[in-house]
Amino acid sequence: MPNKQIQNKIEYLGFRIALAGLKLLPAKAAKSVLKGLFWFGGWVIGIRKYVALKQLSKVYPDKSKKEKAEIVKKLYRNMALTVYESYLMDDDTLYKNIRIQGREYIDNALSLNRGVIFAAAHYGNWEAARILPKAGIPISGIAKPQRNTLFDNYTNAIRERCGMRIINMKRGLRDIIHEFKENRIVAILIDQNAGSSGLVMDFLGFPASHWKGVAKLSLRYKIPIVPSFARRAEDDRIQFEFFPPILHEELEDTEENYKIVLEEVDKILENQIHKHPEQWFWVHLRWKHSYNMLA
Repeated sequence: MPNKQIQNKIEYLGFRIALAGLKLLPAKAAKSVLKGLFWFGGWVIGIRKYVALKQLSKVYPDKSKKEKAEIVKKLYRNMALTVYESYLMDDDTLYKNIRIQGREYIDNALSLNRGVIFAAAHYGNWEAARILPKAGIPISGIAKPQRNTLFDNYTNAIRERCGMRIINMKRGLRDIIHEFKENRIVAILIDQNAGSSGLVMDFLGFPASHWKGVAKLSLRYKIPIVPSFARRAEDDRIQFEFFPPILHEELEDTEENYKIVLEEVDKILENQIHKHPEQWFWVHLRWKHSYNMLA
């Protein structure tokens, strides 16, 4: 539709002009501008602030208003820095700003020569995974196409710049299996709401709809799962934390066994969130189809 195409072009042009303006600034100033914009949009205007605070209140009823407010403000700050690192920071600088903990778990999983699933989440700077090929980690990511194809193409080009491959979510299983056959890692975000088609299991104490894909792929094709999170450290560097592989070769490919696998993965993510609640994406409607967290 012509009107849609014009709208997409205007939005994309505005985005590129904003990026060009930020690139003219010193790094510290550009980060400050982004942090200010996200603070104003998130905390002052209140974009998704209500959602974040209500969900925090459900999960952490004993935390004070001040503590919850601090978590949400840190969340918006992290989002601002993630935008800077994704669109404005050059690849060499980003690579110098990462640390990797648990590399041996990746190597052990890859040694099986079956491919690997990264069970990732909206935690810290999950987009920084694009830089891992510079560390010799052969990663691919599944991405849902964005409404604006110009923005989508631009973002995916950045993601793929260092060797990451992007798999279009709509193309499905065939492309994922192809990556496994090349003994590559496929990163899948495990904390997205799966709607009516998902498995409803507790997450952070409340029923949430889970995508079956991670467990189904692992059990059907005997692919090891490595839980992986990109935590923003106190010095703002990205701390990649990888955990021991999860592989249940004894379990059959059944829905009941999916729950066993997903519960194991969930537990690791939940522990990370409890340790660093400011790292998780509380503005996301994780429980939308299974529990009213906003009541």
